[in-house]
Amino acid sequence: MTWKTLIAVALTTIAATSAQAQLYKGKTITMIVNYPAGGPTDIEGRIVAQHLPAHIPGNPTVVVRNVGGAGGIIGSNQLGEAPPNGETIGFFTLDVIAQMVSNSNLRTGYSDFVLIAGVESPLVVYMRKDTPPGVKVAADLMKTQDFKALSLGAQNVNTISQSLSLDLLGIKFQPIPAYRGLKEVETAILQNIGQVANSSLSGWSGSIEPTMGHVVLPLWQLSPRKNGAYPRSKALPNMQTFEEFYAQVLPGKSLAGNKTYEALRTVSDPQLAMFRVTLLPPKASEEATAAMRAIRIRRPRRSTLR
Repeated sequence: MTWKTLIAVALTTIAATSAQAQLYKGKTITMIVNYPAGGPTDIEGRIVAQHLPAHIPGNPTVVVRNVGGAGGIIGSNQLGEAPPNGETIGFFTLDVIAQMVSNSNLRTGYSDFVLIAGVESPLVVYMRKDTPPGVKVAADLMKTQDFKALSLGAQNVNTISQSLSLDLLGIKFQPIPAYRGLKEVETAILQNIGQVANSSLSGWSGSIEPTMGHVVLPLWQLSPRKNGAYPRSKALPNMQTFEEFYAQVLPGKSLAGNKTYEALRTVSDPQLAMFRVTLLPPKASEEATAAMRAIRIRRPRRSTLR
């Protein structure tokens, strides 16, 4: 590369940065979080919102607006109808199955949004230790019956993956898909309204394990697919996967060719691979898209999530 080329590249970069700075200087960006305040999606979204202004040219203000309900669909609908000028962004947990089954409540398809970034995460299934006749280790789940399994809406991935997992194990349970957010589920488990639930990595490590570890026990992690397999998440090296749990409690039974297991993975794999996403509205301006995609926030050397 010649010095003339280097100068041209540098000038182009400076011009682009200057244009982006003017785009956001003095502006306020509204971050729509599609779940209620206090839950895992909200906590992660607010952490991102806290640091985001310093990494956007023009240093705009970022404010969070929680729009919970319908398994995150209400919030995504609002982003889908927001102006494409880059002043509204979404920090979402996607309800992937809503688009798979053509949920009529989903007014904007997820593929129509402008993707900025995504983060994978395992899903942790946990249970109250005092569920009759008592749960001292994860395998004791197989001795229980007719407990209440709490989750989000009936068509939400959170609910479907939970139900399919328990069905595969042949467990009798009462599904209660009635909650707006996982923080409400967590509170209900603490109050013993229900006995089983699942949460994201941040929900488990940041809230449930530290505050409810004496009350609940992790059963397994539903981990993202890696090279055709489902290894334990690096963040949860000591927690067994669903596949490991299944092999332990149902020895000799294979998941290969099991239609229910195939359905479980068809529903959950896209979710786990992009558990949290940052999006812009459909047809977002090129300037706003470029500014957001240029953001680079370095990870801390040591994660606070276990």
